Amino acid sequence: MAIDIVASMRVFNAVVDAGSFAGAADKLDLSRGMATRYVAQLEEHLGVRLLNRTTRKLSLTEAGNDYHERAAQVLAMVEDAESSVAQKASIPRGTLRVASSHAFGVRHLGWAITEYLQRYPGVQVDVTLNDRVVDLVEEGFDLAIRVAAKIDPGLVARKLTRARIVACASPGYLKKHGMPKSLEELAAHNCLSYAYVNVPNEWHFRRKGVERKVLVSGDLRANSGDILRNAAVEGLGVILQPTFLIYEALQEKKLVRILADWEADELSVFAVYPNRRFLPPKVRSFIDFLAERFSPDPYWDLDIKPK
Repeated sequence: MAIDIVASMRVFNAVVDAGSFAGAADKLDLSRGMATRYVAQLEEHLGVRLLNRTTRKLSLTEAGNDYHERAAQVLAMVEDAESSVAQKASIPRGTLRVASSHAFGVRHLGWAITEYLQRYPGVQVDVTLNDRVVDLVEEGFDLAIRVAAKIDPGLVARKLTRARIVACASPGYLKKHGMPKSLEELAAHNCLSYAYVNVPNEWHFRRKGVERKVLVSGDLRANSGDILRNAAVEGLGVILQPTFLIYEALQEKKLVRILADWEADELSVFAVYPNRRFLPPKVRSFIDFLAERFSPDPYWDLDIKPK
Protein backbone atom coordinates (compact mmCIF):
# COMPACT_ATOMS: atom_id res chain seq x y z
CA MET A 1 0.00 0.00 0.00
CA ALA A 2 1.46 3.34 -1.05
CA ILE A 3 1.70 5.95 1.69
CA ASP A 4 2.67 9.62 1.86
CA ILE A 5 6.07 9.35 3.54
CA VAL A 6 6.48 13.07 4.23
CA ALA A 7 2.99 13.39 5.70
CA SER A 8 3.58 10.27 7.80
CA MET A 9 6.88 11.72 9.07
CA ARG A 10 5.11 14.95 10.04
CA VAL A 11 2.42 13.09 11.98
CA PHE A 12 4.92 10.75 13.67
CA ASN A 13 7.17 13.62 14.78
CA ALA A 14 4.14 15.60 15.97
CA VAL A 15 3.02 12.62 18.07
CA VAL A 16 6.50 12.35 19.62
CA ASP A 17 6.74 16.09 20.29
CA ALA A 18 3.22 16.29 21.75
CA GLY A 19 3.54 13.06 23.72
CA SER A 20 0.18 11.80 22.53
CA PHE A 21 -1.90 11.07 19.45
CA ALA A 22 -4.57 13.48 20.65
CA GLY A 23 -2.11 16.37 20.98
CA ALA A 24 -0.65 15.71 17.53
CA ALA A 25 -4.11 15.45 15.99
CA ASP A 26 -5.10 18.85 17.44
CA LYS A 27 -1.88 20.48 16.21
CA LEU A 28 -2.25 19.09 12.69
CA ASP A 29 -6.05 19.49 12.54
CA LEU A 30 -6.60 15.74 12.11
CA SER A 31 -8.83 13.24 13.84
CA ARG A 32 -7.15 11.03 16.44
CA GLY A 33 -8.00 8.01 14.32
CA MET A 34 -6.30 9.53 11.26
CA ALA A 35 -3.15 10.35 13.25
CA THR A 36 -3.05 6.79 14.57
CA ARG A 37 -3.49 5.41 11.06
CA TYR A 38 -0.58 7.48 9.68
CA VAL A 39 1.81 6.15 12.31
CA ALA A 40 0.60 2.58 11.89
CA GLN A 41 1.10 2.77 8.13
CA LEU A 42 4.59 4.20 8.64
CA GLU A 43 5.54 1.34 10.97
CA GLU A 44 4.15 -1.18 8.50
CA HIS A 45 6.09 0.47 5.67
CA LEU A 46 9.35 0.43 7.65
CA GLY A 47 8.76 -3.02 9.13
CA VAL A 48 9.64 -1.89 12.66
CA ARG A 49 7.82 -0.62 15.73
CA LEU A 50 8.52 3.07 16.34
CA LEU A 51 6.40 3.65 19.44
CA ASN A 52 5.64 1.64 22.56
CA ARG A 53 2.00 2.27 23.43
CA THR A 54 0.37 1.88 26.82
CA THR A 55 -2.92 3.18 28.15
CA ARG A 56 -1.07 5.96 29.98
CA LYS A 57 1.85 7.04 27.81
CA LEU A 58 3.89 6.64 24.66
CA SER A 59 7.61 5.97 24.47
CA LEU A 60 10.05 5.68 21.60
CA THR A 61 11.68 2.41 20.68
CA GLU A 62 15.38 2.47 19.81
CA ALA A 63 14.45 2.45 16.11
CA GLY A 64 11.83 5.13 16.76
CA ASN A 65 14.33 7.42 18.46
CA ASP A 66 16.73 7.16 15.52
CA TYR A 67 13.92 7.67 12.99
CA HIS A 68 12.60 10.71 14.87
CA GLU A 69 15.97 12.47 14.64
CA ARG A 70 16.44 11.69 10.97
CA ALA A 71 12.85 12.57 10.10
CA ALA A 72 13.30 15.97 11.77
CA GLN A 73 16.28 16.67 9.49
CA VAL A 74 14.34 15.59 6.39
CA LEU A 75 11.31 17.71 7.33
CA ALA A 76 13.54 20.75 7.90
CA MET A 77 15.04 20.31 4.44
CA VAL A 78 11.58 19.99 2.90
CA GLU A 79 10.43 23.15 4.68
CA ASP A 80 13.51 25.04 3.50
CA ALA A 81 12.96 23.93 -0.09
CA GLU A 82 9.30 24.98 0.02
CA SER A 83 10.16 28.35 1.59
CA SER A 84 12.88 29.02 -0.97
CA VAL A 85 10.57 28.35 -3.92
CA ALA A 86 7.76 30.36 -2.36
CA GLN A 87 10.02 33.36 -1.69
CA LYS A 88 11.45 33.40 -5.20
CA ALA A 89 7.98 33.26 -6.67
CA SER A 90 6.53 35.96 -4.43
CA ILE A 91 6.28 39.66 -5.26
CA PRO A 92 8.69 42.01 -3.41
CA ARG A 93 6.82 44.11 -0.87
CA GLY A 94 7.27 45.83 2.48
CA THR A 95 9.80 48.28 3.89
CA LEU A 96 13.43 47.82 2.86
CA ARG A 97 15.95 49.44 5.21
CA VAL A 98 19.23 50.28 3.46
CA ALA A 99 22.44 51.87 4.73
CA SER A 100 25.17 53.42 2.58
CA SER A 101 28.07 55.83 2.74
CA HIS A 102 27.11 59.43 2.08
CA ALA A 103 29.24 59.91 -1.05
CA PHE A 104 28.10 56.77 -2.85
CA GLY A 105 24.53 57.13 -1.65
CA VAL A 106 24.01 60.67 -2.93
CA ARG A 107 25.72 60.15 -6.30
CA HIS A 108 24.62 56.68 -7.26
CA LEU A 109 22.36 54.84 -4.83
CA GLY A 110 19.68 57.53 -4.73
CA TRP A 111 19.06 57.38 -8.48
CA ALA A 112 19.09 53.58 -8.39
CA ILE A 113 16.49 53.54 -5.58
CA THR A 114 14.20 55.80 -7.62
CA GLU A 115 14.33 53.41 -10.58
CA TYR A 116 13.87 50.38 -8.31
CA LEU A 117 10.73 51.82 -6.71
CA GLN A 118 9.27 52.52 -10.14
CA ARG A 119 9.79 48.87 -11.02
CA TYR A 120 8.57 47.49 -7.66
CA PRO A 121 5.76 49.74 -6.37
CA GLY A 122 4.97 47.33 -3.52
CA VAL A 123 8.25 48.20 -1.75
CA GLN A 124 9.00 51.21 0.43
CA VAL A 125 12.68 52.10 0.95
CA ASP A 126 14.07 53.65 4.13
CA VAL A 127 17.65 54.72 3.34
CA THR A 128 20.22 56.01 5.83
CA LEU A 129 23.48 57.62 4.70
CA ASN A 130 26.31 57.36 7.19
CA ASP A 131 30.07 57.01 6.74
CA ARG A 132 30.45 54.80 9.80
CA VAL A 133 30.04 51.03 9.53
CA VAL A 134 26.57 50.21 10.85
CA ASP A 135 25.63 47.03 12.73
CA LEU A 136 23.02 45.54 10.40
CA VAL A 137 21.37 43.26 12.94
CA GLU A 138 21.45 45.55 15.97
CA GLU A 139 20.27 48.60 14.03
CA GLY A 140 17.66 46.74 11.99
CA PHE A 141 18.97 47.21 8.45
CA ASP A 142 18.11 44.71 5.73
CA LEU A 143 21.35 45.41 3.87
CA ALA A 144 24.15 47.94 3.45
CA ILE A 145 26.10 49.14 0.44
CA ARG A 146 29.79 49.25 1.33
CA VAL A 147 32.85 50.29 -0.63
CA ALA A 148 35.76 48.26 0.68
CA ALA A 149 38.62 45.93 -0.20
CA LYS A 150 36.98 43.09 1.74
CA ILE A 151 34.07 42.44 4.06
CA ASP A 152 34.32 41.30 7.66
CA PRO A 153 33.52 37.65 8.40
CA GLY A 154 30.06 36.95 9.74
CA LEU A 155 28.26 38.80 6.94
CA VAL A 156 27.21 37.73 3.48
CA ALA A 157 28.41 40.01 0.69
CA ARG A 158 27.74 40.16 -3.02
CA LYS A 159 30.08 42.19 -5.18
CA LEU A 160 28.11 44.61 -7.33
CA THR A 161 30.94 46.29 -9.22
CA ARG A 162 34.45 47.72 -8.83
CA ALA A 163 35.58 51.03 -7.39
CA ARG A 164 38.88 52.14 -8.92
CA ILE A 165 41.00 54.76 -7.20
CA VAL A 166 43.11 57.33 -9.07
CA ALA A 167 45.40 60.21 -8.21
CA CYS A 168 44.49 63.58 -9.68
CA ALA A 169 44.77 67.36 -9.33
CA SER A 170 43.34 70.43 -11.02
CA PRO A 171 44.91 71.90 -14.18
CA GLY A 172 45.58 75.10 -12.25
CA TYR A 173 47.46 73.30 -9.49
CA LEU A 174 49.54 71.32 -11.98
CA LYS A 175 50.36 74.45 -13.97
CA LYS A 176 51.61 76.15 -10.81
CA HIS A 177 53.40 73.20 -9.16
CA GLY A 178 54.23 70.95 -12.11
CA MET A 179 53.04 67.50 -13.18
CA PRO A 180 54.64 64.77 -11.01
CA LYS A 181 56.42 62.30 -13.27
CA SER A 182 57.28 59.71 -10.60
CA LEU A 183 55.88 58.50 -7.31
CA GLU A 184 58.82 60.01 -5.48
CA GLU A 185 57.82 63.49 -6.66
CA LEU A 186 54.55 63.24 -4.70
CA ALA A 187 56.59 64.04 -1.58
CA ALA A 188 57.01 67.59 -2.89
CA HIS A 189 53.27 68.11 -3.45
CA ASN A 190 50.40 69.07 -1.18
CA CYS A 191 48.59 65.73 -0.90
CA LEU A 192 45.11 65.84 0.61
CA SER A 193 44.39 62.73 2.66
CA TYR A 194 41.27 60.74 3.47
CA ALA A 195 40.95 60.11 7.22
CA TYR A 196 39.01 56.82 7.14
CA VAL A 197 41.96 54.62 6.17
CA ASN A 198 44.49 52.87 8.38
CA VAL A 199 47.41 55.14 7.43
CA PRO A 200 46.09 58.34 5.80
CA ASN A 201 49.52 59.65 4.75
CA GLU A 202 50.58 56.37 3.08
CA TRP A 203 49.44 55.93 -0.52
CA HIS A 204 49.74 52.57 -2.26
CA PHE A 205 50.37 51.97 -5.96
CA ARG A 206 51.21 49.02 -8.20
CA ARG A 207 52.45 48.49 -11.76
CA LYS A 208 53.19 45.25 -13.60
CA GLY A 209 53.25 43.26 -10.39
CA VAL A 210 55.42 45.79 -8.53
CA GLU A 211 53.85 47.36 -5.43
CA ARG A 212 54.99 50.65 -3.94
CA LYS A 213 53.92 52.75 -1.00
CA VAL A 214 54.62 56.47 -0.81
CA LEU A 215 54.60 58.70 2.25
CA VAL A 216 52.78 61.94 1.52
CA SER A 217 51.87 65.06 3.46
CA GLY A 218 49.54 67.99 3.05
CA ASP A 219 47.58 70.67 4.83
CA LEU A 220 44.15 69.00 4.64
CA ARG A 221 42.83 65.73 5.97
CA ALA A 222 39.11 64.93 6.01
CA ASN A 223 36.71 62.04 6.54
CA SER A 224 34.70 63.27 3.57
CA GLY A 225 35.71 62.56 0.00
CA ASP A 226 33.50 65.46 -1.12
CA ILE A 227 35.58 67.95 0.87
CA LEU A 228 38.79 66.59 -0.63
CA ARG A 229 37.41 66.60 -4.17
CA ASN A 230 36.17 70.18 -3.87
CA ALA A 231 39.49 71.32 -2.46
CA ALA A 232 41.35 69.63 -5.32
CA VAL A 233 39.04 71.22 -7.91
CA GLU A 234 39.84 74.60 -6.36
CA GLY A 235 43.56 73.95 -6.83
CA LEU A 236 44.61 73.13 -3.27
CA GLY A 237 46.46 69.89 -3.97
CA VAL A 238 46.57 66.25 -5.09
CA ILE A 239 43.96 63.66 -4.08
CA LEU A 240 43.71 59.88 -4.28
CA GLN A 241 40.00 59.12 -4.54
CA PRO A 242 37.56 56.59 -6.06
CA THR A 243 36.33 57.32 -9.56
CA PHE A 244 32.68 57.10 -8.52
CA LEU A 245 33.30 60.28 -6.52
CA ILE A 246 35.37 62.29 -9.01
CA TYR A 247 34.34 61.00 -12.45
CA GLU A 248 32.30 64.09 -13.31
CA ALA A 249 35.18 66.41 -12.42
CA LEU A 250 37.48 64.28 -14.59
CA GLN A 251 35.04 64.32 -17.51
CA GLU A 252 34.65 68.10 -17.22
CA LYS A 253 38.47 68.54 -17.04
CA LYS A 254 38.23 70.17 -13.63
CA LEU A 255 40.58 67.42 -12.46
CA VAL A 256 43.34 65.68 -14.37
CA ARG A 257 44.60 62.20 -13.65
CA ILE A 258 48.29 62.01 -12.77
CA LEU A 259 50.74 59.09 -12.69
CA ALA A 260 48.33 57.16 -14.91
CA ASP A 261 50.84 54.36 -15.50
CA TRP A 262 50.45 53.41 -11.81
CA GLU A 263 47.29 51.81 -10.42
CA ALA A 264 46.16 52.45 -6.87
CA ASP A 265 44.47 49.78 -4.76
CA GLU A 266 41.11 48.82 -6.22
CA LEU A 267 38.07 48.57 -4.00
CA SER A 268 34.71 46.92 -4.62
CA VAL A 269 31.12 47.96 -4.11
CA PHE A 270 29.36 45.28 -2.06
CA ALA A 271 25.79 44.61 -1.02
CA VAL A 272 26.16 43.29 2.51
CA TYR A 273 23.45 41.55 4.51
CA PRO A 274 23.17 39.37 7.64
CA ASN A 275 23.91 35.69 7.30
CA ARG A 276 20.42 34.40 6.63
CA ARG A 277 19.55 31.17 4.86
CA PHE A 278 16.85 32.80 2.71
CA LEU A 279 16.55 36.40 1.64
CA PRO A 280 13.16 38.13 1.56
CA PRO A 281 12.07 38.97 -2.00
CA LYS A 282 12.47 42.71 -1.37
CA VAL A 283 16.15 42.22 -0.46
CA ARG A 284 16.94 39.74 -3.22
CA SER A 285 15.26 41.87 -5.90
CA PHE A 286 17.05 45.03 -4.77
CA ILE A 287 20.48 43.38 -4.83
CA ASP A 288 19.79 41.88 -8.27
CA PHE A 289 18.64 45.29 -9.50
CA LEU A 290 21.80 47.04 -8.28
CA ALA A 291 24.04 44.38 -9.84
CA GLU A 292 22.24 44.84 -13.14
CA ARG A 293 22.37 48.64 -12.99
CA PHE A 294 26.01 49.06 -12.00
CA SER A 295 27.29 46.02 -13.93
CA PRO A 296 30.91 44.79 -13.89
CA ASP A 297 31.96 47.91 -15.85
CA PRO A 298 30.41 50.88 -14.02
CA TYR A 299 29.46 54.02 -15.91
CA TRP A 300 31.77 56.13 -13.74
CA ASP A 301 34.78 54.33 -15.25
CA LEU A 302 33.81 54.53 -18.93
CA ASP A 303 36.23 57.37 -19.69
CA ILE A 304 38.97 56.10 -17.36
CA LYS A 305 40.70 53.19 -19.01
CA PRO A 306 43.31 51.13 -17.13
CA LYS A 307 46.78 51.23 -18.64
